[in-house]
Amino acid sequence: MPRFRLRRRSEPKQEHAHTSVRLRGEISGVNAASTGRLLVNALTPGLEVLEVDLGRVTYLSPDGCMALFSALVAARERDTRLIVTHADKRATATLGRIGFFRALADPEG
Repeated sequence: MPRFRLRRRSEPKQEHAHTSVRLRGEISGVNAASTGRLLVNALTPGLEVLEVDLGRVTYLSPDGCMALFSALVAARERDTRLIVTHADKRATATLGRIGFFRALADPEG
């Protein structure tokens, strides 16, 4: 299971408006379900933005992307915006190939 650090950014009047989850290590089919659960658990009530930071992810497999799809579905159910940041070229290519960016851009998803 990849290690992660939860970081909250809050506006002065909006408590827990932005949460950042920094994933690291490999994300593959072996740990996609548990990583997805961790991301879904980060979606607290009233959260406006969930940022998933992939800056320290060394490998993201197509199967591992299911963790991000799980988080996207759960975020939409809670009216929370999901953003993915700091993905390297390989992770960006994998996310593009499996259609994650199309799903992310489609509000009807």
